[in-house]
Amino acid sequence: MMHDGENLIRHRLRANTEPQRRKAPCCHDPAGSTPTSLAGRAFAIATIATLLFVPVHVRAGELGGEVSLTSQLVDRGLAITSATPALQGAVAWTTPSGWSLGLSGGVELRSPSHLAAGVVRVARTWTLSENWRMQGGMVYYHYAGRLQANVYEPGVYWLYRDMLTFGLSGVHIAGADEHTLRPAADLNVRWPLAGGFSLSGGFGITRYAAPYGYPPHERYHTGYYRYGQAGLLWSHGAWQIELDRVVVDTGANRYLRRLAASPWLATISRSF
Repeated sequence: MMHDGENLIRHRLRANTEPQRRKAPCCHDPAGSTPTSLAGRAFAIATIATLLFVPVHVRAGELGGEVSLTSQLVDRGLAITSATPALQGAVAWTTPSGWSLGLSGGVELRSPSHLAAGVVRVARTWTLSENWRMQGGMVYYHYAGRLQANVYEPGVYWLYRDMLTFGLSGVHIAGADEHTLRPAADLNVRWPLAGGFSLSGGFGITRYAAPYGYPPHERYHTGYYRYGQAGLLWSHGAWQIELDRVVVDTGANRYLRRLAASPWLATISRSF
């Protein structure tokens, strides 16, 4: 899956900060890791509370959202859930001044009572020219499916119309044995065709942390890996259907093992 600075959901858990019409590679979060869970809840509560107390004229803005059904939840080529259908929902709120808040969550259809992934994003967008925008923000990811981790990711993105997005970010995985930001870079392209069709694709590189051993002596193997996707997208009104081919650096598969996503992903979504 590719990250971009705009969308909060699809099979790639986008972070849609502008209602219209997407981790980071993560490690295993030690079972029962209460501190990271509490940190995640505290971050989400603090974000919402801050927005509730800002002046009314600042809070005025647009509210939009999206629901989708996908064959698997994926982030930067890594499997958030097993290869089983998953349902996602997201809302995004944007002010005229460029501030935005996005919230999303995903569940496997076979266990709808269990939240497999949740995302909170706060961002600020600036218009640079008629065609270019720049966005900076902070994202919190909570993964509780096949991939279990709490991730914090500050980043900055440059956007050309609705066609190209380039982002630089730092990935911090709570509970990993390295207390640093892992650099990440992502490039996403969407090229419109006739009849509502578009070609979509992207490429990225970041550092992973794959666990080995057993608690309390668990350790992590780290290294850089490349990931990407190419697909065909069809849109009609509020509806969208997308089919993607996902690839991950073959050299990293030795360590990523079961975290590698399925090679094909299909998604149908509706915005509102």
